[in-house]
Formats: sequence, C-alpha cells, structure tokens
Amino acid sequence: MEAVDVNSFNPGIPLYLWMLLFLVFLVIAFVGLVIYASRKGMPRPPLPPQNKQSKLLKEQYAKGEISEEEFHKRMKSLEKR
Repeated sequence: MEAVDVNSFNPGIPLYLWMLLFLVFLVIAFVGLVIYASRKGMPRPPLPPQNKQSKLLKEQYAKGEISEEEFHKRMKSLEKR
C-alpha cells in the first residue's frame, strides 16, 4: 500500500477556484435579495374584473337601467366571488 502525504493532497480543484465560486454565489444571492426586496414594496394593481363589473353596475344604476333591488342583488353576487 502506498503512503499518502497529507501535505501534498490535491483535491482536484484549487482552493482559489472554490473561493471564486463562493464569491460568485454571494454576488448572485445579493442581487437576488435586492430584486426581491425592491419588488416586494411595489404596489399591486387592483383586481380589474371585479372592479370593472362593479363600476359598470353602478353606472347602470345611475342611468336608471336597473332598479335598486336589482343593483343590491347583483352587488351581493359580486361580493361573493
């Protein structure tokens, strides 16, 4: 059996390449964290379908196209969605 000199052990990839790989990982993680934090604070747009439907319903009621009972009935059905 051949003796192995611990001081001359070669793992295959030099240590400076592992450090470079770790540095690249840290940079990517930092950039990802900055992007995540900046998007988290952005306001989200309102849900268009329900807002649009309720707006149209209010316009129909204001024009007199539907009765008050019909208006309340439809608004309740929109709120259940």
